[in-house]
Amino acid sequence: MEDADAFDGVAFLGMARSAKRDPYRLSLFGAHLDSGERPLVLLPVQGGTLLVTDLRILEFRAHLEVHGAWNVKEFHGYMVQRSIDRASVREIEHVVRGTVDTADNRRVEDQLQLTTSNGLENVLVSRGPEPTLSDADFAVLRDAVLGRQAK
Repeated sequence: MEDADAFDGVAFLGMARSAKRDPYRLSLFGAHLDSGERPLVLLPVQGGTLLVTDLRILEFRAHLEVHGAWNVKEFHGYMVQRSIDRASVREIEHVVRGTVDTADNRRVEDQLQLTTSNGLENVLVSRGPEPTLSDADFAVLRDAVLGRQAK
């Protein structure tokens, strides 16, 4: 288990770039890291957070539990939705697909497409009127994902 100090050198991308770096929240991510595993990049994605480490790509979702008759959801940390071995990733692309609905509103899906030794893995970054992942942020993410693998 790693604490918030493990995130000192992490690149915070997208909306995380300007977000407050809450040590408690970072320690909740760190609880899912193996001993000595180093986080490299943190990126908010649709419904969760993507964390690239020196060993894996982890997609987190908030762990919510329903309590009481009013179905009040209580936050209980994060759970790993998906884990991808970084060594299995051959390529990563930033794919933006757009449509126009009946009211001439533009809807864009901003996605990451990872080509792994086990096939394609898609990560939805955002849905909205514009893509949220900039070219500069994607370059940092791509370098982290495809960079030198840990031994």
